[in-house]
Amino acid sequence: MRRGPAAVLVAVGGLAEFAGLRDVVHAVEADPDVLVRWSAVGGAPAVERVLRIACVPSVPWSRADGFDLVIACHATGEVPGLVVSITDSHDIPVAVGVSTERDRPAAEASIPGAAGRTFVMGDPTWARVRDAAERRAEFRERLGIPDGVTLVALGCARPDAVSLVLSRLPFDEFRVATVVPGGTGTGGLVAVSPESEWIAVLIAADVVIGDPGPATRYARGLGRATLTPEVIDGDVFAAVRGTKSTVEPMAAPASPRLVRDKVRELVDLPAIDTTVASRPFGSLDPATVEAKAFLVSTKESNDVVTVARVPYLPNSRAGEDVLAVDAAEPDPVLRANAEIVVHPNADDPAAWVAEAIATSHCALAVAAGDRAHFAWYTGQTWTADVPGLALMAVAGAVYHHVVENDAIAEPIDVRVGGTTERVTFSAG
Repeated sequence: MRRGPAAVLVAVGGLAEFAGLRDVVHAVEADPDVLVRWSAVGGAPAVERVLRIACVPSVPWSRADGFDLVIACHATGEVPGLVVSITDSHDIPVAVGVSTERDRPAAEASIPGAAGRTFVMGDPTWARVRDAAERRAEFRERLGIPDGVTLVALGCARPDAVSLVLSRLPFDEFRVATVVPGGTGTGGLVAVSPESEWIAVLIAADVVIGDPGPATRYARGLGRATLTPEVIDGDVFAAVRGTKSTVEPMAAPASPRLVRDKVRELVDLPAIDTTVASRPFGSLDPATVEAKAFLVSTKESNDVVTVARVPYLPNSRAGEDVLAVDAAEPDPVLRANAEIVVHPNADDPAAWVAEAIATSHCALAVAAGDRAHFAWYTGQTWTADVPGLALMAVAGAVYHHVVENDAIAEPIDVRVGGTTERVTFSAG
């Protein structure tokens, strides 16, 4: 029987693996007879940064030797659940952990060395998802999701998924979030940092578009509607609007101590009965870049102007879309090329729209204070109350109406998503 602490290395091969490994290894880290160290496979800078931010004890990959065991995620399309491999100091597989008994045959058939070495470890991440599911309203608020807006979560590895989905879902009806780490820096995308609690996005979501794997499995377990990434190549809007929630029964989470017990067995430590709680819920840090530039499209039917806007993405402009920007848009090129410029909270709206028309190339300037002020480049001005609708959406309807009719003489019925409001204008 072994005496003394065992040394275990957790090898993180990519950002997407980190959170799952933290859940798997939590009970091992709590074992006083085991010393756990983390390392970024190959010294990947992005992973090393996350390990530092998360304050886990780590060693450089160049010095990641001399450990009794190495624990790593094993990604395989053949096994939908969470899978980890455990190798010994000679890099020989000694155990493969699967989430449920039903995953065992697929793992043994597809993973070299797994036959006869698999064990059911449960899914500690699913246990944490279930524990936090009742915090859905809190997570939506912390992620900045307005009431009545559908949150679409992306769990796709394909690099164009974010841009395609953002450009096809109207911003006033949908928000798009990512559960794949590193998806920050795109205006309009709701993201969390890799070291943050990404499962909060799944809990907050209404629809999940994702590759086969734990994230979509958890989503179905929560009763969320799920779609495969193939819908991105078609009509994403119709697919999201038409999908329905389906609940996939999931096994009750097993004890998080199962991996710890397997590690102790593999390094000849005696069995212990100490219980282990799930890893505490940590920080939720949205890394969202607020969208300041939008492409606005309009259509008129039965005297109602329907407006849809999507975040502007480089090289995404086409057709009859109108570029509308917030006054706070940092890109001078976008500001210079916008047909519509909007200031949602101007100290002196009338003065601001007059200056914007005089000093920029926009056709319509709009600013809000006590009332919304509109100025057209030919000198026409109007004021209006804009209850319940985004100012930029109303600006899109005004732009459409003036282009089609040359003036505003009657109220305009504006539809945004499922909401229609009549906006009445006063000249001057």
